Amino acid sequence: MVQEILSAMESDEVNDIADTAESTAVSLLLRSVYYDLAIDLGLPEHEGLFELNASGDAAKPTLMTVPVNVSKIYEIKYNNKLSTETYANYLIVDFKRFNDFLETANGLRGSTSGVGQMTFTNNAESFEIMYQNDKMPQFYTTVDDYTLIFDSYKSTEDTTLQKSKTMCSGVIYPVYTLSNGFVPDLDPSQFSLLKNRAKVRAFAELKQVENREAASETRRQHILVQKRKRTVPDIPPVLNLQTRYGRRGGISDRIPKSQKQSW
Repeated sequence: MVQEILSAMESDEVNDIADTAESTAVSLLLRSVYYDLAIDLGLPEHEGLFELNASGDAAKPTLMTVPVNVSKIYEIKYNNKLSTETYANYLIVDFKRFNDFLETANGLRGSTSGVGQMTFTNNAESFEIMYQNDKMPQFYTTVDDYTLIFDSYKSTEDTTLQKSKTMCSGVIYPVYTLSNGFVPDLDPSQFSLLKNRAKVRAFAELKQVENREAASETRRQHILVQKRKRTVPDIPPVLNLQTRYGRRGGISDRIPKSQKQSW
């Protein structure tokens, strides 16, 4: 792709993306355009399953964090399987707005057993919150879009909530490696859009001229890619999930009526 864009600009041929300052600039430009496309198109290639990170601290048993390469969470499930059982039992953990979650946690103050309290940090300040230690998690909340606080864990099974017992769906931020052999995670039909958009930007930024043909082709391909971005249209797309909460994407406008009423 770097060679093709350099050829279109009538620049020197290269055998390596780092051969010249211009080839390096084009390779960096391709990476930037790729990330722009990933965000702009919401490509299903970047949706998938992942696990949350456990606190690993018995003093913070119901705290977990979102992996840094995850840009949005659609759904969280936790394996409710007991050590005496054979098969996995993944159940949905529902999101609660922090104020509602805190109100429920404060309601545990009158309990004499099956509860605990932990300290979490936000904006360099420490806060306490209560949890139940005799059941699997049913709800979670967040105050910073990265740290997740769950309502409970089962102390007879684990000392904290476990990474291996989470199964989440969402958008995983794609990795782009600046190397000659790297192949971006795109469908074949999407490569042309990447190259043409990068070509438009390369002409504008490196040559200070407009490439009208590439710009026109970019607009046409953008429409086509949006229509054809799914290879398997017959499966229920993850995008149709109703509850979507997570990092950088914020809270989806597709919120169930039951939750809208409680807000």
